[in-house]
Amino acid sequence: MKTKLLLAIVVSAITVGNTFAGPSSYCPPPSESDKCPIECCPDSNGNLEFGYQTAYIFRGVRLADDVVFADVNYTFEKCNIPITLGAKHVTSLSSVTTGLSNLPGGTGGDHTDLYARVALPSMYGFQTSVGYNHYFYANQRLPEGAAGHGNWGDSHGAFSVTISRELFCGLVLSYNRAYDFNVPQNYGPVGMGLGAQQEDGGSWIHTLGLDKSFCISDNVSLDLSGGVLYTDGVWEQAWTNADRNTSSGWNSYYLRAALPVSLSGCATLIPYVGYNGSPDAWMADGVNGDFNASTNDNDVFHGGVSVKVGF
Repeated sequence: MKTKLLLAIVVSAITVGNTFAGPSSYCPPPSESDKCPIECCPDSNGNLEFGYQTAYIFRGVRLADDVVFADVNYTFEKCNIPITLGAKHVTSLSSVTTGLSNLPGGTGGDHTDLYARVALPSMYGFQTSVGYNHYFYANQRLPEGAAGHGNWGDSHGAFSVTISRELFCGLVLSYNRAYDFNVPQNYGPVGMGLGAQQEDGGSWIHTLGLDKSFCISDNVSLDLSGGVLYTDGVWEQAWTNADRNTSSGWNSYYLRAALPVSLSGCATLIPYVGYNGSPDAWMADGVNGDFNASTNDNDVFHGGVSVKVGF
């Protein structure tokens, strides 16, 4: 059923792209009359994106099915340095979710991500940015200090640095290194006696990726991307006492194909399909299975569609 839905999304996007064929639309920069007469404000822009995904993947693990999301961000310049502030909210539509949904009070899926990014000056062709994300969970994690489960908390934050460089013919290589102060599900599941012993959730996440865009027409492009995650202290394999000593290793890999279609005005339609893989013995393999055997399918074919509007 979901495969048919994804195919329908892609076919619809191609049809819409042909309908809106013509010069690409763009958001013009603010005119001088829009600027403050007292202080010359830097050029700024924002984006609002909302859409649907068949699965929500977080660091190699499917945390929820059938989600809708909204993401808004605003970029401004300070001393010629772009700074982006944003917020993203994800809500699961499914009655059966994954991750911690079988724990007391856990419904899975809903969370809010507040984030900030600072783009540093380019050097020798390398683009560098630093950022911070703070994740707030509505129901997915147990209350702070829940008896027998350690201090599960309802939020966690992560600092990151991203370095990218165009290699050749528009192929971009990127590397992201993040430190998460308190990763969800890093304490140990119920019944294993690991809750109070694993309260230090500090973890490293390394992501290496490749991106390439192809022009299909004046207002349609094909964006291909893929990458691999290596983690230290995230989703310890198999969630057993013996395997928790294996806290570092390859986590998962991902593949994604998007078909952005520029519509009239400042809007862009973005359908996509993707694949999240976690081979045997990789960190993300079997994580959900220890919470709910019916959701032990971390090799996930997923997709969705969204609309991005510039302002």
